[in-house]
Amino acid sequence: MELDVTPAFPTLIGRLRVPDANAMNDGLRTVVLAEEAKYGSLGRSNIGGWHSQTDFLDRPDADVAALTTWIKWAVNKMVDAAAGFGAFKGSLSTTAWATICRTGAYHAPHSHPDSAWSGVYYVDAGDPSPGRPLSGVLEFLDPRAGVEAVTAPGDPYGEPVRVLPEAGLLVIFPSWLYHWVHPYAGHTPRIAVSFNIAVNGAHRDEIKLLKGTNHVATGSR
Repeated sequence: MELDVTPAFPTLIGRLRVPDANAMNDGLRTVVLAEEAKYGSLGRSNIGGWHSQTDFLDRPDADVAALTTWIKWAVNKMVDAAAGFGAFKGSLSTTAWATICRTGAYHAPHSHPDSAWSGVYYVDAGDPSPGRPLSGVLEFLDPRAGVEAVTAPGDPYGEPVRVLPEAGLLVIFPSWLYHWVHPYAGHTPRIAVSFNIAVNGAHRDEIKLLKGTNHVATGSR
């Protein structure tokens, strides 16, 4: 006799280390720094840093096009992981923007409404800060209400998930998942490209029909 344990309410977070990304990152860094010099920041969740316009992937640049290809590849893999291989037949749209954090800048806790998936690609993680291990670290908050008040063997509830930035790392996660970035303590710019993925209108009903049928807990009561 065994206890049937169901991993209820999973939250999928994908990570990809883009291979041979150095040349692409050099090109992206040049593009982003040029944009910063040209345009003021949109602000948003980036406190003390710089936030580009939301059409970053529209740039006619080979390195931007290469990043777009990697983002689309990762998104397709994430959709397959969530819905099942080939199950989603709809179309998606992408919005992206670049951010720069310099010393003291951070991202306040936030989510991304009206999107399905969100993500970030690290062009330049900046420099390490001895004594500040959380400098510039991306942190996801446990979305389940009240879990921080629970004490259980192994403490499986309420712990944040932290991602240490590194150049060439792409992270993708559900847009509703609250997250923030710890204050950056480095001296060189921390540069990233963030993105939102939205399901195009006609296909939202398809997803609603699939909900409630894909994740049914089995076993007797």
